[in-house]
Amino acid sequence: MRAHDMPAVKDEFIAPLLLRGDAHARGAQQARLCPDQVEAVRRAVDSRMAGQDRLLQAPDVVAFLAAQWDFARANDAPGLAETQGIAAGFGIDAETLFAYLHLNVIADMAQMRPDGAPAGEGCTAWAARAPGGGAWVVKNRDYRGEHGALQRVFRHEDPAWSGRVVLCVGSLGSPGAFSSGINSDGLAVVDTQIGTRDHGVGWLRYFLMSYLLRSFGTVADALQQMAALPHAGGGSLVLGDASGAVAAVELGHRASAQEKPGSCWTVRTNHFTSEATAATMLAPTGDALSQSSPDRLRRVSGVLQACQGAIDLPAIQSLMAGHDQAGAAGLCRHAVGDSARTLSTAIYRTKIPSLVISHGPPCTGPWQCYALSDAFG
Repeated sequence: MRAHDMPAVKDEFIAPLLLRGDAHARGAQQARLCPDQVEAVRRAVDSRMAGQDRLLQAPDVVAFLAAQWDFARANDAPGLAETQGIAAGFGIDAETLFAYLHLNVIADMAQMRPDGAPAGEGCTAWAARAPGGGAWVVKNRDYRGEHGALQRVFRHEDPAWSGRVVLCVGSLGSPGAFSSGINSDGLAVVDTQIGTRDHGVGWLRYFLMSYLLRSFGTVADALQQMAALPHAGGGSLVLGDASGAVAAVELGHRASAQEKPGSCWTVRTNHFTSEATAATMLAPTGDALSQSSPDRLRRVSGVLQACQGAIDLPAIQSLMAGHDQAGAAGLCRHAVGDSARTLSTAIYRTKIPSLVISHGPPCTGPWQCYALSDAFG
């Protein structure tokens, strides 16, 4: 089904960015395809890094980033190469961009010291077995406001992937599945940010998501591999595949937790739900997104429990576009001061790998559809 055939589609079709070649080449193509956004990407990185010199020069942070670079070079050469290609294309120092991608982890480390104070970020993510087969995998992306203009849908093709194709939602200046993605096998992965004290050298969540999408086709295989990997820690992943299997993973360095629900759905927001990971979770930072996390989880869980996961696309769009009501937290979050806000809703259908996304807050759209089989056909 093409974009213009979908009932959810509105307004002029926004084509995804087609990135082809090896990892470094795909990274460099971002700037080449969007030359008018080069300065905006530089400003976004500079503004996030501004005032972080003291933190980034702390001995434990310096040692951690050096060890992470070595880990990536040894274990995730494609992820590091894509990051280096992005840095070269936008004229950013590669180690600076690498540190930028680790700022949530570094912010957690800063909370353990009196000189640190990270900004709040959010997200609401869930997966449910779809009535017609496969699964819905859904995310409201709650993130820093400047990323609204930088957000793109990316289609990645790499000759090393033996024909597998990946469709991602992310930001210019960031690699791969920086927010969410689906591959041509029907495996979809979305994430949420959760602060923790349990960090160490291992797979950064953003790099892990891209690795899973280029390497595996089922939830079972992805879970098995994640259980064997060391993780940098922080956040959660929600997964679904073409068979209808769904799962969630809460990530820590010393302790992670996998949920393979007996029911047909799973939900994650911005707090850990497993005893193993909750013990090291950092308390909400006082921002509205962090403090609404339990309420958002209850709202989605209540809807999915009531319908036993049997929810259709219009109902999903309505749920994700909902605002605060009496006794119920909204999933579509609008900015308060400098806080994060909902940049988009991504709705992945795994049976026929495709994405329906709101380019902007889901309460205003526009909504558009991208299918891996015909995004450029």
